[in-house]
Amino acid sequence: TGLRYKIIKLIPEPVRIATPAGIGAFLAHLGLQTAEGIGVVVGDIATAVTLGACPEEKRTKLVAYDDACRIDGICTPSDNYTCDVEGGIMTSGTTWLGILGMIIIAVALAYKSKLSFIYGIGLVTIVSWFRGTAVTYFPYTEEGDARFDYFKKVVDVPGLDLIITPFTSDLANAGLALFTMLYVDFLDTSGTLLGIVTSMGIIDDEGNFEKSTQAYCVDALSTMFGSIFGLSPITSYIESGAGVEAGAKTGLTAVICAFYFFISIFFAPILASIPPWAIGGALILVGALMARSLSKLNFNKVSHAVSGFLTVMVMPLTYSIAYGLIAGIGTYIVMEGVFWVLSLAGLVLPEDNVMDGEIEAKEKKLSEEAEYEDEDTKKGVEVTGGEDEEAPVEEAAVDAEKDGQ
Repeated sequence: TGLRYKIIKLIPEPVRIATPAGIGAFLAHLGLQTAEGIGVVVGDIATAVTLGACPEEKRTKLVAYDDACRIDGICTPSDNYTCDVEGGIMTSGTTWLGILGMIIIAVALAYKSKLSFIYGIGLVTIVSWFRGTAVTYFPYTEEGDARFDYFKKVVDVPGLDLIITPFTSDLANAGLALFTMLYVDFLDTSGTLLGIVTSMGIIDDEGNFEKSTQAYCVDALSTMFGSIFGLSPITSYIESGAGVEAGAKTGLTAVICAFYFFISIFFAPILASIPPWAIGGALILVGALMARSLSKLNFNKVSHAVSGFLTVMVMPLTYSIAYGLIAGIGTYIVMEGVFWVLSLAGLVLPEDNVMDGEIEAKEKKLSEEAEYEDEDTKKGVEVTGGEDEEAPVEEAAVDAEKDGQ
């Protein structure tokens, strides 16, 4: 129906401008951590995050101190860890290898190479596949041996017994689930598409881009059909930014990617063996490139600066594009609403006075330039007319001289 697109167009301009940068910050945040990145940023008990990049043997797992842990002593460790206990900060070989891959990608990008991401990710991945090194993805541990055994399969055909999700008739919490997934998917997809098309340079000043309705419809249909197979909501993913920076501009790219995704089903052992530190550098650089959208943000207006800044910061810190949009839109509406109410009482923003003065100054300058052009035009006409009037006099003098002779 195009309703979602019409609602998205109501997003305030500063939030729309800041969304690509917020998504970029989100990507960079992922690339700096261990799960999907180079491991520079790790957990900390006091400050939530801190500098890490310590070897695996010096990592201290963080646990949730719940009742089971406090009373029964049954503490479940998380994937999050800290390097503060054992030390070894910035001594991890995998981190430095990931940084090297990031530098390779950055240099290749500077030379406008379309294969820049392939160079960096490919080199780091191949180096990490050799066993017996400090940067191997297959260490001689129980987990490393399991990874290597799966990697050696090369081709693996998964079973189809779980292709259709087992449905349930218990609909007690279905309404809450539907509402939650609706607004999260709505805002996430909208923010992602808005950020991606902005970085592609195909969006106009009013937030319009070609075939937007078709794009939103495809996303909605994918979400509906994906649920049949028990998948998490299928949506436009922020990592698409890497493809856009590599030159993707049309839907043909998505079709080709879908074909490769189909192939990846059978070559999952190879693709699953690409280490996170090989991908982290690419995510960081894509985030850096997407931050250029902030150059269009009007920092002279406080409501624009604050709402845009909160949009950028809340996205990575809450791991949610939706929360970033809510923070930015809410802040903008509240601030502009307060300014409007105060303006009714005669309290006009100083920046509005400045803007009015600038407009008047520009209009005065344009008026003066127009007057100067008119004066120059009149002078040119007078000079031309004077020459034309003197010409007959000179001709009459020549004729008189001839008669005298």
